Amino acid sequence: MKFFLIICFLFAIDFYFYKATSLNKILSNTSLIGFIYWSICILVYVFIIYVIVNLEKGVQTSDINNYTVITSLIMIFFISKFFGSIPLLIDDMLRGFRLMINLFSSKPEFDNSRLDFLKKSGLFISGILASTLMLGMSLGRYNFKKYFKNIKIKGWDIGLNDYKIIHISDLHLGSFNSIEKLEEVVTLVNGENPDLVVFTGDLVNNYYHEAKPYIDVLMEIKAKDGKFSILGNHDYGDYTPLKRSSKEWQDNFSSMIKIQKEIGFDLLLNESRLIKSEKGSFNLVGVENWGKGNFSKDGDLKSATNNLQKDIPTILLSHDPSHWKEQVIHHPHFIDLQLSGHTHGMQFGIEIPGIKWSPIQFRYKEWAGLYQKGKHQIYVNRGLGHLGYAGRVGIMPDISILNIQTL
Repeated sequence: MKFFLIICFLFAIDFYFYKATSLNKILSNTSLIGFIYWSICILVYVFIIYVIVNLEKGVQTSDINNYTVITSLIMIFFISKFFGSIPLLIDDMLRGFRLMINLFSSKPEFDNSRLDFLKKSGLFISGILASTLMLGMSLGRYNFKKYFKNIKIKGWDIGLNDYKIIHISDLHLGSFNSIEKLEEVVTLVNGENPDLVVFTGDLVNNYYHEAKPYIDVLMEIKAKDGKFSILGNHDYGDYTPLKRSSKEWQDNFSSMIKIQKEIGFDLLLNESRLIKSEKGSFNLVGVENWGKGNFSKDGDLKSATNNLQKDIPTILLSHDPSHWKEQVIHHPHFIDLQLSGHTHGMQFGIEIPGIKWSPIQFRYKEWAGLYQKGKHQIYVNRGLGHLGYAGRVGIMPDISILNIQTL
């Protein structure tokens, strides 16, 4: 019933947009335009039903991910028409208002025609949005960008001044679909000659085997003091039909952990490491996913900080930035810096000098870059991969180069 209602809602958008924009009147060949429009709509519905049926049958979502470009185009198809319908709805409300006035007028004169400006605005918004999102697929999807940031930490050993941490996150390898592009990422990372590489979760979308084709490439990441990782919400397989109590879920999860080791990541599961050299030392802590609201709360900050060396700085890896304000800044052991991912910057927004905006900021106040509250700091990576929409507009795939300095 739920899926039937979704199809009905999508059909309503299609029908309303077609009639309200008068596509059958604007374009000369009425029958041909109508045939093309509704043929595309039917193909879209067939694909949606195919995906729904396969998901209900328990087909692994990694197989569905192979259609990531098609699903992105379908998303663009509906989003552009949905937002293009807003001026048309405004027009309908104005027409309704005019009708009500005329009902009480002694000389009713009701013009039922649409306002040409609003009708054209609907078509313009749809066209611009669809074009922008499609350009984001072709130009933004693998347009990797290095984000450089100096971060000062009180008590940071002067011998470790300008310590270089490369922070990557949210690879979502089930949607990545390009070994060559991932090789480009590894080349960019290794070219920075990092002291430390950290990965803050969501290696896959749902299943461990999404990462298998990329193991050899990721093994090539090099760092002087090692490369460390944590799990993100998607690494647990919780968005699949599998229940955590089932053997299938346990097998998937244990294989996920093994793959992290094969890659060469030191996976931190509510635990810590002492990063130490002749030049200085600091604590590196990693927790399992902890997210506000309905997200899993596997992270155990208390256990992770049990064996920390006192009186040296502490850096925390925690996938979801909501963990910072909810627990981290109130924790008895002072956390100097949290590194997170998760938001992707919504893969859509504006980030130019003087302007930094994305719709994701209405959900996460800390969504990209460095934030500070008192002496506490958090840096949020914009993600390297993509999920849902196979592209990026304005918020590019992120390789963060963090230069840690003494305060």
